[in-house]
Amino acid sequence: MLALRLAVFALLFCGTCGFSRYWFNLFNNCNPPQKLVGKFCAALLDNDVDGDGKVDNKDVDLDLLFYNYDDDRCTSEKWEVVTRWTCRYGFSEQYARFMFNRFDRNQDGAITRDDFGGSFAFANDDFLSLQYTRFKNDYCSDPQNRENPVDRVQCAEVDELKPEDIKCT
Repeated sequence: MLALRLAVFALLFCGTCGFSRYWFNLFNNCNPPQKLVGKFCAALLDNDVDGDGKVDNKDVDLDLLFYNYDDDRCTSEKWEVVTRWTCRYGFSEQYARFMFNRFDRNQDGAITRDDFGGSFAFANDDFLSLQYTRFKNDYCSDPQNRENPVDRVQCAEVDELKPEDIKCT
């Protein structure tokens, strides 16, 4: 009986035997889209918070609140971004780290509103196009980024897509 209790403790709290992601996803409502277009559309849904058809500074400020896992709403640490991008969108940890480095423009180790600079506004179609282009051209174009099994599948999927395929219904 003691051995069973120890095994359950190890699985739930230590994350051994490869079950840690399963338990994290179960308890944190991780249910990412399976297809790449779905991932891009989930990002659009999260970033056009007010539903006005464009992604702007105000939307991104509100979206960053969903990256808050440590009760510091002013900054998003790398681990918070990695958690959000792997859990919510289903991207690899490597791509999530890549995105963190893109967002952390001043390279201070945290994302704040200062990292987004001046005002911006993308029409939803332009935002989707940016997601596609950044993933295909900036990330998947580097052969080292195709070594991870998740990235291998997703980069192969983006290779098959055309810009006109990126639509959310």
